[in-house]
Amino acid sequence: MAKKPKKRATIYDLAQLAGVSPGTVSRVLNNRDRVKASTRERVLKAAQELDLKPQSSVRMKQVAIITEPEYTDRVYGYAASLTAHLSFELSRRNVGVLLPTDPIEQLPGYFLDGVIAVTYCERMESMLRDLEDRIPVVYIDKFDGPPKMHLIRSDHYRAGYLAAEYLLKRGRKRLGLVSAESPAEEERLRGFSDAIREGGIELDEHLIIRHNPAMSTYSIVARMVRCEADALFVPGTSFQVVEFVHILSYIMGKKIPADISIIGGENEGVSELLIPPLTTIREPLKEMSEAAVKRVLDLTDGKRIQEYVMTLPVELLIRDSVA
Repeated sequence: MAKKPKKRATIYDLAQLAGVSPGTVSRVLNNRDRVKASTRERVLKAAQELDLKPQSSVRMKQVAIITEPEYTDRVYGYAASLTAHLSFELSRRNVGVLLPTDPIEQLPGYFLDGVIAVTYCERMESMLRDLEDRIPVVYIDKFDGPPKMHLIRSDHYRAGYLAAEYLLKRGRKRLGLVSAESPAEEERLRGFSDAIREGGIELDEHLIIRHNPAMSTYSIVARMVRCEADALFVPGTSFQVVEFVHILSYIMGKKIPADISIIGGENEGVSELLIPPLTTIREPLKEMSEAAVKRVLDLTDGKRIQEYVMTLPVELLIRDSVA
C-alpha cells in the first residue's frame, strides 16, 4: 500500500502549537514588529518543531543582507555599494530586504528565506555556519573557510596582477601596494607580486604596506615617498585612493603621473572626475550582487548547485594617472 505523503504544516497548526493567534504567527513569519521577544522565540521554536520552512508559508520571501556592525564602509564605500546593489536586485525580484543593524543579536529572531553576507567577523561566521543547516547563506568576496560554502567573489588575484603588469609596461620599476590584512587582500598581493617577479624585477617588501585603522593615510604616503616608489596601487572601492591623490598632489606637491603613477579601485562617478582622471581596477559589484541574489533564491527553491564558488572578472580602466 502506498505511503500517504506527510501533511504540510500550516500557519494554523503553528499558531495552535505556539499558543498564539494566526495573526501573531503572520507577524513573526513576516518579521514585523509589535511582537514580544518571548512570543517571537516561542513561534520560531514551534516552526522548527513542525519543520515549517520559510517558503512553505504564503508570504513574501525575505532575505537578510548583513555586514559586521564595526565595519567602516557600512554607510559609504565597498559594503554600502554592495548592499545597495543587493537591495535593488532583491526588490526587483519582489523579495523583502532585511538590514539588521546588529546581525548577531537580531538574526536568530528572524524567519528568513536566506542570508547574503557582505562582511563578517569571526563571531558572525560562527552564527552563519549554524544558520546554514536551516536556510541558504551566500558569502560575498570570501576566500577562506571550509568547502561547500556558497561564495560569490571578484578575481582579486587578477586585480593585483593587472595593476602591476600595466605599471611595468609603462616603465615603472618601484611599485608600491597598500594592502589590509584579509584573505581577499592576500589574493591581490599574490597577483601583484607574481606580475612583478615575472617582469624580472625584485619585489621590495618596504613598498608593501599593510595598513590598519591606527595608521594615517599621510604616514603611508610619506613612507612610500621616502622609499622612492614611482607607482602605487591603492585597491578597493571605498575612496581610499582619493585621499592618496589629495595628499600627494596638494600636501606633498607631487605631480601625478610625472612623479608617481597611481592605479586605484574604481569609484563610479568619482574616479573619472579626479585630476588627473584615475586609472582603476573595476570590481564587478553589480554583477556579484546579481549572482548572489540568483544563488540565494535558487537555493530557496531547492535547486541543486554544482559549483559552490563563482569568481567574476575584474577590468582595468585606463585613464591618465599612469605615465
